[in-house]
Amino acid sequence: MTGIVLLYIVFGPKAKQIDIKSINFHSTESAELYFKNIRSFSYEREENSDAQFILYRIKSREKDTLVPTINFMIVSNWLQDENYIIVETQPEQLLDKGLMWVKDENEGVIKLKTRDTEAHYVFSALFYEQLTGESDFFYIDENGESRHLIFSEDQRKSLKKTLKDYYKLVGKIR
Repeated sequence: MTGIVLLYIVFGPKAKQIDIKSINFHSTESAELYFKNIRSFSYEREENSDAQFILYRIKSREKDTLVPTINFMIVSNWLQDENYIIVETQPEQLLDKGLMWVKDENEGVIKLKTRDTEAHYVFSALFYEQLTGESDFFYIDENGESRHLIFSEDQRKSLKKTLKDYYKLVGKIR
């Protein structure tokens, strides 16, 4: 039995990659209903009346402003029938030099090149892939030093839930 479990871990399904070449902000009516009627209760809801957006931030996110962290906000642009994912960091300049990740002998950098919705979409998709792969994350602080960005198990779960909810909403994962 142990052998079967080990084989599944090694050769079993890996975290799905999200296609960043075909960016889509639209969702199906059923995905929209599922999010609003089931998943939205896990989120704090804020209405931005100027832009006519509805902002969703997961309740279980890290809220301590003294802890360097990354969170994601789901933005519903109901007038255009679109949904966006926005990266929120503490401190704001956390991603100025990119976010480095390390997993075993592999490493890389995820950058938020611009502040438009497509850049946030690509960043969050790449981050989700590394997060579900249990990578470690690092950032460059204001002194130019590399710092470990530590996520508790609860923070990882919260980040995964938000990103999974968003990519389900726009039809990129099931």
